[in-house]
Amino acid sequence: MSYKVLVLIKPTEEQPALVRAAEFARFMPDLEVVLFRVIREFSENQVEALNESAERELQTMMQQYPSITHYKTHIVFSPDVADAFCQYAAEQAEHFDLAIVSANRRNTLKDLFVSPLDSQIMRQIPLPLLVVKDANAPQRLSRTILLAIDFEETNHDKFVDEVLFTAANIFAQHFNGEVHVLNCVPPVHRGLMGANTSESIILGNNKPIKRTDVHAMGLYDFAEAHNIPKEHCHIAEGRVDEMIPRVCSKLEARMVCMGTSSKNGILSAIDQSASELVLEQIKGDLFIVNRLVKFNNLENKAAPKE
Repeated sequence: MSYKVLVLIKPTEEQPALVRAAEFARFMPDLEVVLFRVIREFSENQVEALNESAERELQTMMQQYPSITHYKTHIVFSPDVADAFCQYAAEQAEHFDLAIVSANRRNTLKDLFVSPLDSQIMRQIPLPLLVVKDANAPQRLSRTILLAIDFEETNHDKFVDEVLFTAANIFAQHFNGEVHVLNCVPPVHRGLMGANTSESIILGNNKPIKRTDVHAMGLYDFAEAHNIPKEHCHIAEGRVDEMIPRVCSKLEARMVCMGTSSKNGILSAIDQSASELVLEQIKGDLFIVNRLVKFNNLENKAAPKE
């Protein structure tokens, strides 16, 4: 069974996303890649000429990536790159296993007014997404592939955990890595906020189990079920967008695998922002499964297969 990847091509020489796809192709010879190129500036009478020029450029560029032997090009004309890319991904979601994009530079004045392209795609794309920040990160960082799992939310879809773990495990196997699992304990005392004083050491009758202990039990159960060594399990108290980068820095992680909330409204917006803040602060890649992914499309293709 072939594995199909949608890669967003940048209008520059540097192509971190394509470099990562080429690495995948070295251990997956049947990998199929669709090169998606968006032309933003055009007039109607230029479309044909620009299309032919872009096609020639892509064919020339692919000579630098001999490991990718199965590929197609898809050129579209649109003023909105993120919208065009995500719309195509939505229309063809059942045919793709993964989308790969290159990360954008952060902390510019423009970011105050317009969200970076990768952030827009992270919010909209209905496919598992790999955001490549540095094409050479695996050579510069340690072997750690950090899997961030949420054991706080009781109604989260555990299938997402399996998608994330399977992907992390495949990345680890083929890139000489090792999977670590991180669980962040949010700084929220739900019992007291809900007027439940039994969890309070001062007001309650019994000494409560610490929230970190509850999370640790869930974490160790998950680790045992997936044959992850206990020493590769990490508990961190604090906000997700603060603790994931901190643990990544400590472990020199080359990749983070995480999901986003299935909730709608403001909680979803906060959760999406957290993943974007994580991307800003880490040095490696970010693999993300957001709430728009249709999980029935993933059941038979949760991760790359050899």
